[in-house]
Amino acid sequence: MVYSTWILVAHDAGARVFETQGRGTGLELVEEIEHPEGRARDRDMASDRPGRSFRKNSGDPRRAAMSQSEGPHERAVSDFARALAEKLKDARMQNRYWRLVLVAPPRFLGLLRSSLDGPTAKLVTASLDKDLASEKTSELAERLSEMIAL
Repeated sequence: MVYSTWILVAHDAGARVFETQGRGTGLELVEEIEHPEGRARDRDMASDRPGRSFRKNSGDPRRAAMSQSEGPHERAVSDFARALAEKLKDARMQNRYWRLVLVAPPRFLGLLRSSLDGPTAKLVTASLDKDLASEKTSELAERLSEMIAL
């Protein structure tokens, strides 16, 4: 039986999933996932500014701006992290990997971790809080070699 490790290298605008069978096998690209919304700015994504409302029970007829708790960009990035977690869950349920390594910038890594279901989170054997999304596969293999015993 082959025990493969999946390595998710992700950031706001995309992710790559690699697989390795262990020492000497290198990294094989399983899937590349684009997320262009992760590059967009709030002003490019929002249809308009937050609305305005009358202040209730204050007797003041001036209008107050309504706030948004999460901007469009943050919402898109959170949704992407949840979608990646769902892909990882589906692959785990199909026994496509036995161990999981997460590589992402600190904020996105936190979103990923909080989006993983319990059984998938238990398979995370290592994580690295760096943005390595633009690294070539050979450079990734070198940087992660000790962490994942390539």
